Amino acid sequence: MGELKGGPVGKDKFFETSDGVRLHYVDAGRGPETIVFVPGWLMPAAVFDAQVNALSARFRVVAFDPRSQGKSQVGSGAHTPERRSRDLHELLKTVQPTRPILAGWSLGVMEVLDYLAKYKPEQISGLVLIDNSIGEGQPPSASKSSAGGAAPPKDRAEYLRNFTLSLTKKPLSKEMFEVIYASARQMPADTARELINKPFPREYWRDTLLAQRVPVLYAIRPRFEEQGRLLVAKRPELARVEVFQEAGHALFIDEPSRFNKVLSAFAERVWSLPAKGR
Repeated sequence: MGELKGGPVGKDKFFETSDGVRLHYVDAGRGPETIVFVPGWLMPAAVFDAQVNALSARFRVVAFDPRSQGKSQVGSGAHTPERRSRDLHELLKTVQPTRPILAGWSLGVMEVLDYLAKYKPEQISGLVLIDNSIGEGQPPSASKSSAGGAAPPKDRAEYLRNFTLSLTKKPLSKEMFEVIYASARQMPADTARELINKPFPREYWRDTLLAQRVPVLYAIRPRFEEQGRLLVAKRPELARVEVFQEAGHALFIDEPSRFNKVLSAFAERVWSLPAKGR
């Protein structure tokens, strides 16, 4: 099913943000090169347990719990794009990775790109964008596992239960279901809606990504294939697309061995390049 029993091999660590919120991340393996995972809407860092466990044997791996998600403190203030970008910025200042690869899944794709647009970091060596739109081509139709817009459901608990179950094609383990469902339920409904109401046009994500001059791995389901083709056409020397034909939205849970193999090879290639002049 993709999850490894016993939890991740890394250490639970915390830091305090500039506005006083205590945020959690898992830190595993050895540096200096580091892969930093940013999860999706309502999701905990624990969704990446299989990646932390497998990849930390070769690399340093950090999995982040954004504010109000997973083991991070539920923030009472706004969860604006500016605040979320600053949280990611402060995480990276805390972990001090060398030549990091940023890996965002779902909403995490947008949050990684927004961070790049706002902070323009020079030390990023690569990007892994997992199963979300990057603003190319036509908008894809809504999927079963999408957030479904801003309208509040009549039975939020049931909605979140079904949302959690829809993330994968293979059944989630009981342990993984419970940790995802708990993370989703702990975030206040108004905050959850705030997160998916991004105040940017689609072109913002496209232009931000095309402005980067680092290798990109775009790991997707078939619904995003058009966007992948357009990305490769524009950045043939930098972009690689990997399509997971039979996986659900959390494709790294459905097919962990394949995903980890692809990501490991991508990371090795990225870090074999000179640190400057990429």
